[in-house]
Amino acid sequence: MQRELIAFFDVDHTISRRATSMAFIKVCIRRGLIKWWYILATPALFVMYRLFSVRMEDLFRMSLPKLRGRTRDEFESVAREAFSRYLSRMLYPGALREIADLKRRGIRVILATSAPFEAVYPLAQHCGVPASDVIATQFAYSRGVFEGRILGVPVFSKNKYGIIRDFAERSGNDLQLCSFYSDSVHDVPLLEAVGFPVAANPDFRLRRVARRRGWAIKDFSK
Repeated sequence: MQRELIAFFDVDHTISRRATSMAFIKVCIRRGLIKWWYILATPALFVMYRLFSVRMEDLFRMSLPKLRGRTRDEFESVAREAFSRYLSRMLYPGALREIADLKRRGIRVILATSAPFEAVYPLAQHCGVPASDVIATQFAYSRGVFEGRILGVPVFSKNKYGIIRDFAERSGNDLQLCSFYSDSVHDVPLLEAVGFPVAANPDFRLRRVARRRGWAIKDFSK
């Protein structure tokens, strides 16, 4: 089977300056889908995520039951508003240029993110990335109604690596012919697996790893 070049991109803080899930939550609060006081807990959850003091699975388990019973259509509407209101002006220009350049060169761009698919899809559309090329955490629905849980595991850290490794094997692609762009040290397992790792807007821990290993470092803020 012929192999193709693929560029995998993390999303939050790699393409977007702000977390897509945070923007999604803000609109949920604006619409009264969850209580306003939930936003007070969100920074703490974010800190726990960044410091890896709790598992991503635990964050979803604590957060998602509050949205049980909402429909897929509601979530898609929330995501469109979140993108237009909060995210559209918060995208790194360098990341958009990089994606456009990769696509012009015939390289397939796939977004790989722990954010829920619904929250990240409007951003993917803006980047010209189809739904089939978005690897994201999946909400569980029953007849179009959210069950308050996710399907499988969140697309995060070692889980993200395993999901993309399995995807590459199924599709006949060699990860050594692929690149991966990320800002986070939590993505080191996947950065180690590809042939062309790129630390994009890296946090201080990833910057240290990238310098030590000679990986490319890019600043997408300009």
